[in-house]
Amino acid sequence: MDQDNGQIVARMLHHRGSTLEPGDPLAPPIVPASLYHLPGEPKAAYQYGRWTNPTWTMLEETIGVLEAAECVIFPSGMAAIAAVLCSRLRPGDRVLLPADGYYTTRSLAERYLAPMGVSIELCATAAYEGRDLAGIRLVHVETPSNPSLDICDLRALASRAKAAGALVVADNTTMTALRTIPATSSRVLSRRQRARRGS
Repeated sequence: MDQDNGQIVARMLHHRGSTLEPGDPLAPPIVPASLYHLPGEPKAAYQYGRWTNPTWTMLEETIGVLEAAECVIFPSGMAAIAAVLCSRLRPGDRVLLPADGYYTTRSLAERYLAPMGVSIELCATAAYEGRDLAGIRLVHVETPSNPSLDICDLRALASRAKAAGALVVADNTTMTALRTIPATSSRVLSRRQRARRGS
């Protein structure tokens, strides 16, 4: 990790301070609105809660500070994975998925990507280091893997993938950004999901 954890946490905690006006609450307010007042031509920053609202914006900005990269939130981790895989892969592409990773990612690929002509290749997380990436369009990795907790060197993988012309997508659900910041590696997209009680 390139930065001291204390510096990252301090930036994250004080990130909102630069935008506060006198009388604003220190904690970002939760905005549960789905509809917004839009007289005339709807050109406001917030128009309908299904695609954005002030609470989401603040969360994306805060996670962006933590990750040191732009952040887009999704309603679930699988929504994020589906958005990346389905937007980046085309017929004839090859995707590398962790054989020991989250099963639903492989299921999504087999059910939706394979029928459209995407070749799915599997590799254990611990074996990514020696895996030939020539011809691979997208490398999806979990580190630590779920459930075996095997580790992959993201910097080394990102470097090799860049040389091969592949994009790396890191599912970083298990590890916090204070220990692993995938987006700081070249050509890496990161997915993080906060576990909630009862889900």
